[in-house]
This record gives sequence, C-alpha cells and structure tokens, in this order.
Amino acid sequence: MALIVPIYQVLIILFLAGHHDSWRAYLSFTAFGVGLFAGPDMHFQSPVSIPVDTLSLQQRYAAAGLAALCATCNALVLSHLYRLFGLYCRGVVFSQANILRIKGFAMWLVAAAVATNISGRLFVRVTGINAESTANAALAVIFGAMIYVIAHVMELARQADLERKDFV
Repeated sequence: MALIVPIYQVLIILFLAGHHDSWRAYLSFTAFGVGLFAGPDMHFQSPVSIPVDTLSLQQRYAAAGLAALCATCNALVLSHLYRLFGLYCRGVVFSQANILRIKGFAMWLVAAAVATNISGRLFVRVTGINAESTANAALAVIFGAMIYVIAHVMELARQADLERKDFV
C-alpha cells in the first residue's frame, strides 16, 4: 500500500487532474510528502493546498517526482522493517540477516527524512504555496543513527560470540 497509493496519486497529478466535472484534485505537502486529495469543487481555498489543474506541466512533473521520491523512501523503510519482523517471526534473532535489515532500516529512515525535508522545500519553490507541515528531519536522522549504532553493536557482539565458539 505504501507504493500503490502514491502511484495512483502520481497518475492523477500527471494525467487525470481536471478531467472530472464535479471533482477537483488538490495538492499539499505534509510531513510524509506530497499529499493529494479530491473533493467536490466547492471553490475550496486553503493557503496550504493548490488545485492540480492550475499547475503547469512542468510543475506537475516536479510535484509527481517529489511524490515518487518520498513514497519510494518510505516504502523502502517499511520494506526493511517488514522483512526484519518476518525474520523475528521465524525465530531468527541474532543473525547476519537481522543486522543487515536493521542497518537498512536505519539508513533508509535517514534517507527518507532528508528526502522529505528537501522535497518540502522544493515543493514550496515549485508551487509557490506553503507546506502544511514538514517532518523534523533532525529527529529522524538521530533516531536512524541510533538504530544503526545498535545494529553495529549487534554485529560486533555476534562476531565476538562466533570467535568465542571457534576458540573453545
């Protein structure tokens, strides 16, 4: 779902906005990335959203690219977390695969935070409207770095345990 919904949103941004008489698509930027919502055209005016059909083709391409970037990073974060929990469900706890999944989760968490923060700034430049909210990239980067350090300590402990077993 982390990819299906954004793909649908990107298609609407690029091709379908303004093709329905009673519904109108609006873009905004939230802490998770580019957000798209649709509703009856009741002349909805918000300082943090813009009708998609009023954007130029270049602005649509830029918004679609920013939406795809944020969605891809978020999907990769969730993918690593999903596969890590899959290992835990099978009873695999202190293996090399767990360590790689935890490190991957941490790195993509940092990448997603930075990408979303940069995308928010670019969204404001491209569309000319303010972002509804932006993610606090500093907290996510610190959290990702802490998780990466934990994974590194797990890796060192695993290596020490393997050396101990080989020594005996």
